[in-house]
Amino acid sequence: MNINKNNILKILLYLGSGYYIIGAIAHFFGLTIFPFYDGALYTPYHDTVISLVAIILSILLFVIAKNPKKNIDTLNVVIIGGIIAIIFSIGIVWKIDFALLGAPAKKIQTIVEAILLSIYIILLIMLKPKSSK
Repeated sequence: MNINKNNILKILLYLGSGYYIIGAIAHFFGLTIFPFYDGALYTPYHDTVISLVAIILSILLFVIAKNPKKNIDTLNVVIIGGIIAIIFSIGIVWKIDFALLGAPAKKIQTIVEAILLSIYIILLIMLKPKSSK
């Protein structure tokens, strides 16, 4: 079996796609599944919007995985979006009093998610193909 940088990137993108589709399901139905979601914070409107965004991201990752070199521009957009999400996660941890919301464990969960997303984005950057332009 020939495992090269491109194949590892594809696997990573497919795993990301799966992660976000599971997250979309968890948010849509209000399921408590670490690390996706804390059911104590469920609000139908917001969680439905989060589900929509997660489904779109899942589809994007899946499409990019089919041919990362051909879809390099979209991969770059996903990487930028991931960096923005990391910044937002830091802001959430700093700004929100999760204990007051009745979900104190969500703070550490958000920190863990930000760290894992940081690792994921770093790997995407390291593995992304050179631009074909």
